[in-house]
Amino acid sequence: MDSALLQFVLDIAHYALPILAGAVLILCFSALLRRQPPSLGRAELVREEDGEVFPLTTRETAIGSHKSCDLVLEDASVSRLHAVVVCSKDGWFVSAVGREDPVTVNGVPVEKRAYLKTGDQIAIGAVSLQFNNR
Repeated sequence: MDSALLQFVLDIAHYALPILAGAVLILCFSALLRRQPPSLGRAELVREEDGEVFPLTTRETAIGSHKSCDLVLEDASVSRLHAVVVCSKDGWFVSAVGREDPVTVNGVPVEKRAYLKTGDQIAIGAVSLQFNNR
């Protein structure tokens, strides 16, 4: 290869490679911004019995009577891991973990999942919770 041609290729590479690397970084950053998960907002569950407020601060909140759950409900009608409240890209929903564990939203039994809106009443066993998202 001619030394002048080689020098020309090296000069182009010297300027083109950093520009190409910058373009790749910009594309990666913009992809991350587009895939940003939905905001948790200020979602909470309020126990109807005493008005105790449980803020939903993570994307998934396990509810049950076991101490490892995120929201522990000490009631004989609540199983160890009874339900899960999830923040997805489509919004908040609740799902029952076991088939024998009754979960209802506004009196309607939850089969797989039920999407939630502010004011919905969730019954987990005999415990009644209100979902709020401001």
